[in-house]
Amino acid sequence: MRLKPVIALALMGTLLFAPTANAHDVLVDINPAAAQVLTDGRFEAKLTFNNPLLVVAGASNAQLATKLASSNGWTEHEVSVSDRVLTARVILTEPGSYDLRWKVVSSDGHPISGTSTFTLDIVGASEGSADAATPGLAEVLADPERSLVGFYIGLAMVVLGVIFAPIGLIIRRRAKRS
Repeated sequence: MRLKPVIALALMGTLLFAPTANAHDVLVDINPAAAQVLTDGRFEAKLTFNNPLLVVAGASNAQLATKLASSNGWTEHEVSVSDRVLTARVILTEPGSYDLRWKVVSSDGHPISGTSTFTLDIVGASEGSADAATPGLAEVLADPERSLVGFYIGLAMVVLGVIFAPIGLIIRRRAKRS
């Protein structure tokens, strides 16, 4: 019986004198900077953190996306991670205020994320220019109205349902008979 108070005191002492946990990693620099005005829609977004980002077996789980502030659709950009720096090649064609969001896994294994805003003011862009009228592959795949990927996934699911539903019914009927 005397062992319980001793264990309780030991646990309380451990909690009182335990070192505090270190804070998560933090973003120390971002380009484009918050409220920055860009004049070219093709740029490299670069985020620098205070510690190396977590990369396991070549995968970083890092994400970076942009959207016009007036829209709801986020466009994911392909990212690369090198030590403390996350880099993404961004191509935007429409001028306006943009939201940028990011998410990474810090060196201690915890996810951290944040947002920023910048403005794209394309100087000398004509509305009928070839670059603005021709979307790249990333923009086409990111826009569900222009992409057929969702259609083909849905079609595959219907075909699999047509194949496996009768098989399931046959197995169920045989199980009921036994």
